[in-house]
Amino acid sequence: MAKKINMGKITESRLEEGLTVRNNLVIETLVQVLDEQLVVERHILQERLSNLVDLSKYDEELKDTVRALIMKM
Repeated sequence: MAKKINMGKITESRLEEGLTVRNNLVIETLVQVLDEQLVVERHILQERLSNLVDLSKYDEELKDTVRALIMKM
């Protein structure tokens, strides 16, 4: 069963930093998916990215912003 994804809230002061983090996570995930020759649906990509954010060492405000940006994809 899939884990419920935290929707997050975009903090305007962290928007640029959050976009950079999100973009890096997307690239890393897509490289891994291509390497494994998998097909990824949007909700699975969002879940994988959200899991990476949960495991990251970013502060909670940035994590929240990145989660919200992931959900807007």
